[in-house]
Amino acid sequence: YDANYSSHMRDEGTYILDQGDYYLTVATDSHNATNNILTAKGYSVENTDGRMDADGNAALVHKWTQEAFDATTYAVSANGTAIVNQLSLADPNLYEGTKGQNVTWLSRNDWTGTYPSDEQIVLKLTELLIADLQRSRYNPADYETVEMPTLGAENGLKLYDLMGLDYNDPKWDTLLDQLTFDEMVALIGDSFHWRMPAQSVHAPGSRDENGPQGLTVALFGSSLGVETTAFTSEDVMAATFNTELMYQAGKLIGNDCLAADVSCLYGPGANMHRMPYGGRNFEYYSEDGFLSGEICAAEVKGIQEKGVDVVIKHFALNDSEQDRIGLGVWVNEQAAREIYLKAYQKAFEKSGANGVMTAYTRWGAVWSGGVKGLMTNILRKEWGNNGMSITDNVITPMVTGADGVLAGTTTYDAMLPNINNELPGYENDPVIVSAMREACHHNLYALANSSAMNGIGKDTTIRVKELPALVAVRTAMIVVWVLFAGALVLWIMGKKKWKKTEAYLDYQTLKNTLKQEKKADK
Repeated sequence: YDANYSSHMRDEGTYILDQGDYYLTVATDSHNATNNILTAKGYSVENTDGRMDADGNAALVHKWTQEAFDATTYAVSANGTAIVNQLSLADPNLYEGTKGQNVTWLSRNDWTGTYPSDEQIVLKLTELLIADLQRSRYNPADYETVEMPTLGAENGLKLYDLMGLDYNDPKWDTLLDQLTFDEMVALIGDSFHWRMPAQSVHAPGSRDENGPQGLTVALFGSSLGVETTAFTSEDVMAATFNTELMYQAGKLIGNDCLAADVSCLYGPGANMHRMPYGGRNFEYYSEDGFLSGEICAAEVKGIQEKGVDVVIKHFALNDSEQDRIGLGVWVNEQAAREIYLKAYQKAFEKSGANGVMTAYTRWGAVWSGGVKGLMTNILRKEWGNNGMSITDNVITPMVTGADGVLAGTTTYDAMLPNINNELPGYENDPVIVSAMREACHHNLYALANSSAMNGIGKDTTIRVKELPALVAVRTAMIVVWVLFAGALVLWIMGKKKWKKTEAYLDYQTLKNTLKQEKKADK
């Protein structure tokens, strides 16, 4: 690329093409590519002051000229949605440095002047930064008044009736009116390796399991009698450069899921390899967004052809495994879209991927699953996704229910019950309840079009029933608490009775004597 780089993407707020000459070459490596392009421009080893280490091959170079600046051709997504900046909250220049300094982004137009220095940028803890760092950023005053959605209607529809219908079909509103508030809480907040059933709409539950390299058999009990394939790590998958092979591998993974009665796979992984020591590199394809996207799209296509949902992880910027919970990542819009989101984008736009698993990371100061620009404006609107968006295992209070559903996160992989404890507090808040309804819409839409519906017919009735083991555990816990309470009462009564005895008075006298002697010794 030989055009003058400018700040047009930031100024225009969308994809642009600068005026100038663009060069494309086939080469074995970056040095070879440089040699080819400089040779095509008429340079040689003798007149480039060391920029070339050998003469290149101009025949392997194609030159294309952009006659005029263009801010419209690539300013819409594949589905026709206008592309505008959505991720400015991850730009540290949104905030204020303690010394008034700004971050200078590296520019190909001025490598020397923009190359990162050793100076650290320290941000002031301003009111804006404090607000963005809050556990929950939801403020009812920021939202227009809405009516409370209908709950618990008896419209007679079953999820089966919605199979194959478009996401925006009017029947979905009729079905969603049947949900109760408690069912919505369960569908959103109680999804630790499963999706809960909903009796009011006769939606079955489903088992969901981990598997960036195929279904992880270690999580299954031997009683299931299931054997699954352990595929190679994703970096080796990407190193094949073979999309047909990965499509076939995806179909095998889908078959494994069907055999194990798993209808949603927590995978593949599609983050970038930022360095060789990345803790999850074996679950991510490569350092290249284009290659990762092509391989991911092929694998996803194969898996989903079997009716198995995927949630591609960890969306997004999970580039450090150590201390990843709450890690603030700073990045500009162009780098985010052209590198870190590219693999996800291809899987959605080429293969109709079902959904994502969000990362623990923050975009700047805001948790990934709470960034509406990412979860709704890019994922849903630009890329056209209508499936579910599940969190990574909720083991931290940083992940919040209200902010998540408002931003577009629909399901919580919650080992801890804080989401189920949080959402009931919004039962009378029509803004949050409306967002919960939309989240359930995405969840049920994904479920209706997945293998979870295998064996479900128009006359199938879903009844939610607790397993005997759960009833036994709950009963045992109640008995333990009753016994504890009884023992506590007896202990208190015994202590009161003890205080009335001569032995207790003798004990108190001895205690006071010892205290006086100790004081005298000092």
